[in-house]
Amino acid sequence: MNALRAHAPQSLERRLLISYLGAFAVVIALFALVLRFAFEATLETQTTARLVTLARAGAASVTFTPHGFVVDDASLGGFSVVPRVEGLQWYDERGRLVASRGLTPPGPFEPRVERRAFGIPGGLLDTYTAELHDLRGSLRGWVRASESGDALTGARPALDVALAVGALLAILAGSYGGWRMARVAVERNEESLTRLREFTADAAHELRAPVSALAGTAEVAMREEPDLPPRTQRRLQTIHALSAEMRVLVDDLLILARATQSLEREMFVIDVAELLEHVRARFTPAARERGVALRIAPCDPLRLYGNPEQIERIVANLVDNAIKYTAPGGSVAVACSVDDARVRVAVRDSGVGIAVDHRERIFDRFWRGDSLRNAAGGTGLGLAIARALARRHGGDIAVTSEPGRGSEFTVTLPRRPPALS
Repeated sequence: MNALRAHAPQSLERRLLISYLGAFAVVIALFALVLRFAFEATLETQTTARLVTLARAGAASVTFTPHGFVVDDASLGGFSVVPRVEGLQWYDERGRLVASRGLTPPGPFEPRVERRAFGIPGGLLDTYTAELHDLRGSLRGWVRASESGDALTGARPALDVALAVGALLAILAGSYGGWRMARVAVERNEESLTRLREFTADAAHELRAPVSALAGTAEVAMREEPDLPPRTQRRLQTIHALSAEMRVLVDDLLILARATQSLEREMFVIDVAELLEHVRARFTPAARERGVALRIAPCDPLRLYGNPEQIERIVANLVDNAIKYTAPGGSVAVACSVDDARVRVAVRDSGVGIAVDHRERIFDRFWRGDSLRNAAGGTGLGLAIARALARRHGGDIAVTSEPGRGSEFTVTLPRRPPALS
């Protein structure tokens, strides 16, 4: 049972780790995308700034004449063109090429101010086109600056690789940190739950004696003082009844508090058919009094290992629950089945049924649903105890229901709990 008890903390630790990693991975991915876009925007801004500077240098090398302009071959306003990676082209006002230096883009020239990229063998060629104006402000032509994007094209894959490697390393580091955080959180949670279970068990154990004493005192008073006034007798009867209810509640809390303890010293062979016969004998009078037909189908001879009292308590709670929520004239049917590894006991009733959004909450401690279910009374712990004991034995309880047409609870138990398999 130690492995079974460790399953819940391990599952919680795994879920916490996955949550941490998911959130961390999203943050890292968003950061990488923002960094990538920022890098692209910076490259674009820097490229445009260089092209504008080169175009201004090209404009500074122009000398206007009455019929056009000429380009100074010796200098570009103090700016040198690197032919391998840069270029300049000058066009007249009609878009005809006048002169060129260095790299030139393919395709026709468009006479307008624009920032444009051209595809060339081996990469891209970024260009910027500016107007040429004489001293009177008249448009006399165009100058187009070009710059190879090879260096930038090579920088982008390098950045992508760096981002991918950095993100992977960050996620690995985050995995370790998340695992440590999840383990610490689960250990603290488990420690708190252990203390809570110990407190509940201790409190329930300590309450049993005074509650029993209170009930016994009220019973003795009613028996030894038969001539008490009717009002006093009614009060003693109320005290006795409430004490009995409190004793049941204390016993239920004690069972829940101990439901996570090991089964190693509580294992016995259980005859399922004999267990169902005990349930039939116990609940037939209550079913008959309520006007409900209780039918328990014959069960093939089969055995399982577990705590006999707790396995019977599981089935008894389900049958008791079914009888309470079945109107007079209805029926409760119990059937069992078995395969190589598991035993199933199904309890089917024709009662009020359970709404879809309540089917999991009915197993919560002290939870109550609609008024029809509240009217049945009880402590609100029956189904919680049944599921806790089923899970203690390595099984579980499933429910199917349709409001107004009844419910079916199926408890599935391994023939041998995990610790003994």
